Amino acid sequence: MSGTYAGYALCASPTDQWVWLKKVDTANPDRYCLWKQIGPSTQFTLYNPEKDQIMAYAGGNEGVVVMEDSGTSSLGPNGELWSWGGRESWGAYALQSFWDSGQNVDAKDGFESPRTDPVHTRGWRHGHQRELTWNAVTPG
Repeated sequence: MSGTYAGYALCASPTDQWVWLKKVDTANPDRYCLWKQIGPSTQFTLYNPEKDQIMAYAGGNEGVVVMEDSGTSSLGPNGELWSWGGRESWGAYALQSFWDSGQNVDAKDGFESPRTDPVHTRGWRHGHQRELTWNAVTPG
């Protein structure tokens, strides 16, 4: 769940390879918004059982976040890995690409609202940036 936008989660698209930010009911979330973290917080894969794919970083500054089959990343194995950064004062953690830990999953659009386009990454450059932080939530 987003550390900034209450009730918003990362969701795999059922129709394409994009990852979207979506408002969800945490008691009964969309199955495409449920993830399994495989590995420790310092290096893990985010697997979406409904999509049967993993979330990956496509590379570049403000790179797109995609769904793909395991082992197919153009960046090699580290493009398929993520890590949790340190816990911020508001209780959430940066979700960062393991391939480039300076790139964090970004929930904010170009203004001050939740994204309505496919999710991208963004660097942590200006101090407290809540829109780059996330929390794992157990449904129900």
